[in-house]
Amino acid sequence: MPITTGQIADFQRIIRTTFAYILERSCRQDYLNTKFDVISGADYTHASGADRFRSQQVIYSWIQGRGAEALAGHCRNGFGDKELILPLLRRIVENMEKVRSINNGRMFFMFSPDGKFLNGDLSVRTLPPEGRANYSDLFYSKGLLSAAFLLEDHALQKTALSYFQEVLDAIWQLEFVTDQQAFDPKNPVTAVPGKILQGPFMIALGGIALAAELTGWTEFLDYGRKFIERLLTLHTNFTASGPEFFEAVTPSGEPYLDGNGQLCDPGHALEFVGLSMKFLLVMEKFNRNEDREFLQKCRKIYPDFLLHHYALGRQEPVGGIIKSFDLQSRRVINSDMPWWSLPETIRAAALAEKFCNMDNSSIIGECSDAFVKNFTNVGQHCFAYQTCSRDGQPVRVIPAVPDLDPGYHTNLSLIDVLNCF
Repeated sequence: MPITTGQIADFQRIIRTTFAYILERSCRQDYLNTKFDVISGADYTHASGADRFRSQQVIYSWIQGRGAEALAGHCRNGFGDKELILPLLRRIVENMEKVRSINNGRMFFMFSPDGKFLNGDLSVRTLPPEGRANYSDLFYSKGLLSAAFLLEDHALQKTALSYFQEVLDAIWQLEFVTDQQAFDPKNPVTAVPGKILQGPFMIALGGIALAAELTGWTEFLDYGRKFIERLLTLHTNFTASGPEFFEAVTPSGEPYLDGNGQLCDPGHALEFVGLSMKFLLVMEKFNRNEDREFLQKCRKIYPDFLLHHYALGRQEPVGGIIKSFDLQSRRVINSDMPWWSLPETIRAAALAEKFCNMDNSSIIGECSDAFVKNFTNVGQHCFAYQTCSRDGQPVRVIPAVPDLDPGYHTNLSLIDVLNCF
């Protein structure tokens, strides 16, 4: 058995404890509230001054979109009190839809309680979001989709499907522009002209898999297939030592190089494996003749892809996954270890066991031990430290968003693992 009874117990405890606290903090509020410090326990809900960006005066679309997907996912899988989840989920999507309606159908990284988009310095944004879609649109559209089907709201389902399909088309047409704002100088994330990221193609795969399952529409299979094919063709070097995944290409499809060389984020590569597996297992259920060769190709590629990036990213003695690596100079660029890559790697390993028929018990065991022992703060409701340094100390480095994980990276990954076994 690739997963032990102890690991099952750890995963269930983390899911139940974190989710209970999310519901406790949020059930009477307009939005999900994970605004607290997992190191000290300080509550940022009413923060001001230098910490105002952490307060309830700044709402992060990524958290609300991910949170909607997480609320629905927990409920579908029997976690949490349905009588608390459903009204909270309804309230969140209604409030988010109001924000979207006053902003021409779009979302942005951060906004005020009255729905005004905010820049990184918290000034009111006067320009519309760039491109046809951004990460906030992507996270929220797939969260809205999951919520609409759980709520059995047919009008909302129609809205969500239209929105998600618009985002998918924008990604494919290369009209997607990141809206992420930088909180960590070691992790440059703002939009750069001519830099086409792998991120939207990869992140969309989870939503595509869910949409295909919920609707039965084969057009989602076609989207998922061409997204994977693009990433394996343009964002992957097939070297003698193994496939190597890099973050960005130019508009013509050449590797994007900057001052750090050719950037690989091993955590993103491992997340890509997990979301690919999630999609491919759904595609397999449809049993279409035209997918059989593609499925077999993926079964051959992904084992080496998983093992190589795990070896590339794992950092001893802590056991976390480094943030970035230069594929040209073969040097670590950023040795910080964000929490999210460990549960994503556990999911990737577990689902690859099922799809690729490989033994990943050692990866699951090593990542589980590292996550439970070095990242999980039992004293703060089993939430994970957002980032640990090379020596294993929790540090106040924000990987993407100041708010803590709303049960998206950690819990949805671990729920998939539990369902797998």
